[in-house]
Amino acid sequence: MFDDRGSARGARWHQAGAWATRFALLAALWWVVTEATGGWAFGLPLAALVATASLWLTPPTRHRLLIRHLAPFAAWFVGQSMLAGWDVARRILHPALPLRPAVLRLPLALPEGAPTWWLMLTLSLLPGTLSVQLDGRTLELHCLDEGIDVAASVDAAQRRLARLFGHEPAAGTEAR
Repeated sequence: MFDDRGSARGARWHQAGAWATRFALLAALWWVVTEATGGWAFGLPLAALVATASLWLTPPTRHRLLIRHLAPFAAWFVGQSMLAGWDVARRILHPALPLRPAVLRLPLALPEGAPTWWLMLTLSLLPGTLSVQLDGRTLELHCLDEGIDVAASVDAAQRRLARLFGHEPAAGTEAR
């Protein structure tokens, strides 16, 4: 089937496919949550409503996750979470409380849309960092210690997310 996404018909098919995918994932989630015991009279309309709302809140984009890179990304994320959590715990338990909080401005190499949002969410979920604001193609990031190389960590996250979304990894994030 030929799908010309530039045409109105192609856009409708793209939207319908996105809705069907989201609906199927939500229905599968309902099946898991209810332990396959039923409740479909409530679950299916709810999945349809949530899939429709999700299209309005986050319309489909040209960015696609590459499933083959999801497991390595998840493993990296869990590893980074453990290391960062250990670092935060060490700082909190240290008698001198070695914190030098700062807000850094870091240029982004990822394309706009889902890859950038995933970067902001990933960094906010890692202990010790919090995405504050996106200003054009610059990310304001709060960190617990300006002495650690946060820019290198953000650069590594951008490279992994670029791979996850099938983009050419870019390097060169430096704090300003």
